[in-house]
Amino acid sequence: MRSGVIMTTRREFVGAAMSASVLSAMYRPASAKGGLKVLILGGTGFIGPHLVQQALDRGHSVTLFNRGRTNTHLFPGVEKLVGDRNDNLSALESRRWDAVIDNSGYTPHQVNLSVNLLKDASDQYLFTSTRGVYADFRAKIMDEDAPIGPKDPPDPAWNSYRDNKVLSERIVQEAFGVKTLITRPPIIVGPGDRTDRFTYWVDRIDDGGDILVQGDSIDPVQFVDVRDLAEFYVHLLEQSTSGTFNTVGPGSPLTNAGLVHGIKAITSTPSTFTWVDWDFLIGEGEVPQETLPFWYRPSGRYLRYGRMVNTRAIGAGMTFRPLAITARDTLDWHRTRSAEQQDKLRVGLSRDREAALLQKWRSVVA
Repeated sequence: MRSGVIMTTRREFVGAAMSASVLSAMYRPASAKGGLKVLILGGTGFIGPHLVQQALDRGHSVTLFNRGRTNTHLFPGVEKLVGDRNDNLSALESRRWDAVIDNSGYTPHQVNLSVNLLKDASDQYLFTSTRGVYADFRAKIMDEDAPIGPKDPPDPAWNSYRDNKVLSERIVQEAFGVKTLITRPPIIVGPGDRTDRFTYWVDRIDDGGDILVQGDSIDPVQFVDVRDLAEFYVHLLEQSTSGTFNTVGPGSPLTNAGLVHGIKAITSTPSTFTWVDWDFLIGEGEVPQETLPFWYRPSGRYLRYGRMVNTRAIGAGMTFRPLAITARDTLDWHRTRSAEQQDKLRVGLSRDREAALLQKWRSVVA
């Protein structure tokens, strides 16, 4: 355990210390190749708008299918079909697309309806699953071949997010066979992310001062910028790729010290970081991913949760923005939100609670 204030080292985060503007100039997406007809199930939430824009920028034709309730003003020139994944897919009947991207399939029922209707109407079906489908994270190599959730069909009580995604993956694979694409992203971050898990850190570090960071400075962290995910999706479709991919970033290992110092590098407010022991925080009633957002304690079933192998995705063409760009763009977006949204994030410690925990922690380690 490394407690106390941890100072920045050049080797740990020199790449992140480069300015976002310089890194933006260095980053270039792959060259475009157009002509696909793409159906996106959803398309107006967090991932969807980035994905639609990427497909349009690369010359593809996009159709959206959703309930027509969220962000209806977006993409006025895009075809929009209205229905309900739970019981009304009639707008999709007697149509054909080169590829389907399913970002909104959360239950086996929803996915079963869509794949049965579209299995003869598309050459590819890309299903957004989750890193969470793995049975646990203790395998020596956490690649796409690591065991996923229970092998047997669930009992009626088996309805967790992970378990639903496990079943949904199998439904897609059975219907589309070699035309199946499955992605397993970790926490997805970037402009537009209203879960506030990453936004908490860019907001907190930009405010400066004495900042509580949970765990150990060398704990591993993985995430993916939503724009990197969108670009990879379109690239996979353009290459007629199939298979399963751990779409986890960044491109090289990152510790939580590298994360917070990398975010600090794009701010100008003085700040220091104090690492506080997981056991102490949990004993004080704090909850990972809620009051303590973004990474789990690397032990037990989460031993290699932050060490997922992304070699297959990189080999298939996935690239990753530098942390500085993701942090700067997320902060810029966050500052455009309403005052209430900026003041009341969905996760994270309040400033008063953070100060109280730091005071008590220092009395424990003194």
